Amino acid sequence: MDINQVLIEYDQMFGKYSLQEIENFLTVKIKEAYEQKEYFAAVTLLNEIMGFCRDTGQKEKGIGYCEQVIQLMKELQLEKTVEYATTLLNVANAYRAFGRLEQSMKNYQYVEKIYTNQLPFGSFHYASLYNNWSLLYQEMGDFRGAEKMLQKALQVVDQYPEAIIEQATTRTNLAVTLLRISCEENDKSEEESQQIYNRAMDYLRQALDRYEKDGGQNFHYSAALSAMGDALYMKENYRESVQYYNKAMKELERHVGKTDAYRRIEQNYKDACKKSEELLNRKQFHNNMERCKAFYEQYGKNSIREQFPEYENRIAVGLVGQGSDCFGFDDVISGDHDYEIGFCMWLCKEDYEKIGNELRQAYEKLVLEHESEFYDSSNEEYQRKRKVSDSRRKGVFSIDVFYEQILGIPLDFECLKENGWKLSKEQWKQIPEQNLAVAVNGTVFRDDLGIFTAIREKIKAYYPESVWMLKLADQIHQFSQNGQYNYARMMARNDFVTAQICVAQAMKHAMSIAYILSKTYAPYYKWMRKGLEYLPVLSELGSVLDEIAVMENQASAWKGRVYHSYERNCLDSIVVSFEKIAALILSELNQQKIVNGTELFLDEYCKEIVVKAADRKEELIERIIQLEWSQFDKVKNEDGRADCQDDWNTFSLMRKSQYLAWTKELLNSYCSDLMEADRKGWNLIMEKYARMMESTSAERYAKIKDHLPERSKERIAIQEEIIKIQVEWMEAFAKKYPNMAKNARSIHSHEDTLFNTSYETYLRGELGTYSRETLILYGRFIVSVKQQGENLAYIIMNHTAKLYGYKSVEDAENKLT
Repeated sequence: MDINQVLIEYDQMFGKYSLQEIENFLTVKIKEAYEQKEYFAAVTLLNEIMGFCRDTGQKEKGIGYCEQVIQLMKELQLEKTVEYATTLLNVANAYRAFGRLEQSMKNYQYVEKIYTNQLPFGSFHYASLYNNWSLLYQEMGDFRGAEKMLQKALQVVDQYPEAIIEQATTRTNLAVTLLRISCEENDKSEEESQQIYNRAMDYLRQALDRYEKDGGQNFHYSAALSAMGDALYMKENYRESVQYYNKAMKELERHVGKTDAYRRIEQNYKDACKKSEELLNRKQFHNNMERCKAFYEQYGKNSIREQFPEYENRIAVGLVGQGSDCFGFDDVISGDHDYEIGFCMWLCKEDYEKIGNELRQAYEKLVLEHESEFYDSSNEEYQRKRKVSDSRRKGVFSIDVFYEQILGIPLDFECLKENGWKLSKEQWKQIPEQNLAVAVNGTVFRDDLGIFTAIREKIKAYYPESVWMLKLADQIHQFSQNGQYNYARMMARNDFVTAQICVAQAMKHAMSIAYILSKTYAPYYKWMRKGLEYLPVLSELGSVLDEIAVMENQASAWKGRVYHSYERNCLDSIVVSFEKIAALILSELNQQKIVNGTELFLDEYCKEIVVKAADRKEELIERIIQLEWSQFDKVKNEDGRADCQDDWNTFSLMRKSQYLAWTKELLNSYCSDLMEADRKGWNLIMEKYARMMESTSAERYAKIKDHLPERSKERIAIQEEIIKIQVEWMEAFAKKYPNMAKNARSIHSHEDTLFNTSYETYLRGELGTYSRETLILYGRFIVSVKQQGENLAYIIMNHTAKLYGYKSVEDAENKLT
């Protein structure tokens, strides 16, 4: 029995077959494994069906399979092995799900004992153990015990950058645990409970960010979505919790159907809907965004439909722009100015010219008629706010003028549209960061036409890599100069005024670094500290900055002290705090692989970051892949569009694997080829496939060959020499790594058919598209690899393996057996 093929078939059944059909498949395969005496395959399949029964709530069957797999492994004399412990871990999980908590605990303890004897701490096995063990503690109501286990798990998974799903799952479990602690431990003060809640929200945001970076395809994504719904519900943010519950239900149903877990989330969803409706009916809003959206839903939507029916699906509506309410930061103090009810409507230029004034008049009339329903009319501020025409933040706008005003630079919208709404590098550098934050804040309620949102999403995608790196270097330099260097010098001179300026500047630049590393635009300075709480990384800077803000003058720490630039005055609490901040920032810089160092004086890294900004290979590779994808999308096939033309993930991964091996000089040359082809309206990808047809479909090739650029005999001879070397490399790779090779193309052109293109033919087609300059550089690259005694096929396949989540080619080869 080919167990790997069985597991592939099993994975592919979800979403295509009923749960009963999937279960039948597993039971048949288990029976076959026993009949064929493939007992190790039977162990694997029993583990799968245990998990299936657990996820689908089949208690009696699940317990039966638990007992069966334990008995089988004992008969195979596998007790005390890591494999036995891993199976026992699955059994413990099943027992926990089925309510057998005492048996579950004993199994977890035994698994830890085996791992301790067999594995070093830090092995990835521990992460799964502690994550699942924490769930048992939760079931038992011991949330502090659960938190302890999850911190252990997090300590392990964060050592593995490729373990993005495990990192997300651990953070979700930790957040759920902290939420329970924040609301169930009665001995906590309100402030302590809020701090625990904030930690939970930080972990949830980090978890969702990791799941979404992975494409949101993992089954456990639904648990994070549901947990975020719970967290928002706890704070009576019912409207937003409804959205998370709804998405969680869709994800769960897609993977395992409407299980008990689905029904629990569904009940939460219904409760949140009911609470949201009650809140709306009472007109009790947490912030002005809720108030304004309720106003639009209740009155604005119908007004547009009734008065401007032909434009209803052309008017984008939302609340975006200046003001604390657009950031969600508004509070009681915010109500003293520019806090009126309303929303924004954005029209394309031609529509604005036709109905802009009429729509504005209808909008202002609507506000005057209904605003009293959304405010306390007895408030003295109420009458002053009624002059809606004074406000320039809400109302009717043309899209082009709105973005020009918000961003603060002139925009050529026709050029911008032709460029896919992408800003140029120079424009990115011109626009103040706080303006970019304003452009992407708030909420868009409706945008059928999609123009307003398309521009917004391009801006939201953040700075180009090189601009981002340069901004990061600048802010690190400013922080280091003010907080780590000049502050101490000023204190040593008794210049306390300038020292305080240094403190304030360093605090601001520290926050800027947190925003940059979170790839989030920093708002206007008065909201930077508030926004820090919502960042996925370095939000913990906030508590250190709060401490600095209330510290007394540190003059006493400098009395009688001789200043030395290479010494840190640890008697000065502000100096110590800035060192804490530097350590946190350096840890994140290392985590994101921007630098690799231990020196806490951060200015030391600025030059390195600037060099990377000017010479970042990854950015060039992404540019090439985007250019290729754009051309690949336009390839016309006689038999219609190919499935692979809609598979961006595989395309980008395979191309990236190849280009990671190339030199930067070669990448630059090929990138120029692609851009030049675009300029001329020529499609290099279509040319590549056309050249392949010489081997795969000779008759078709004969009809089109005269339309392809002619290649000289000398050039073809050079190509063939390169191909010969690379085919030999691939043959050697396939011999050493057969499991990896069988998932790749066949090697030789004599194996070509209409439906199968070999590695040799594909390479011949690709080389045929290179410019003379690129081919020469590629030839030199191949010779260099050969002279170094390396195998390019191995290098590329190693990149492929890592991008698919394996540690190496060797790791993939072993796991694909």
